[in-house]
Amino acid sequence: MTEQDDITIVDFPAGKRKGLEWILEESFEGWYLMHSKRTLRDVEVVRAAILSGKPVGLVMLKTLEGSAGYVYYIAVAKAQRKKGIAKLLLEDSLRIFKASKVVEVFASVEENNKPSEALFASEGFTRTSFGEVSKKHGKLHTINMYNAMGVVPGEVLLRKASA
Repeated sequence: MTEQDDITIVDFPAGKRKGLEWILEESFEGWYLMHSKRTLRDVEVVRAAILSGKPVGLVMLKTLEGSAGYVYYIAVAKAQRKKGIAKLLLEDSLRIFKASKVVEVFASVEENNKPSEALFASEGFTRTSFGEVSKKHGKLHTINMYNAMGVVPGEVLLRKASA
């Protein structure tokens, strides 16, 4: 559990996740909204930032084969943005992955989404490429990882060693 001011970050069980969709609707549109809602339903771990008993942000996490983790989405309610909630969710995610013995964490952002890329950079993420990941994991394994992550054209893949 993480706390800053009155914010607590907690696991959000599968049966209650539908109540978080409004945050996604404020944060994404088009393909990203559709994919984020599907991911919310199916992903292993959803952590929610709670303020005054209500969710105000969320992060979706998945452990990939081979001790790698992936941050699918971080979303914060419009009224609560620019207050450090996304950073709290990312820090919490990295602690969870580290405790799970994940050795590297990936995330992807749209190429022109500078605020999201800056958030990840603030925690040590750097841009990587299919070629760089392939050198470490092999081409077939990297293809499987990309498929599991859902990286699409126009996105930048980011990586951070978890140690």
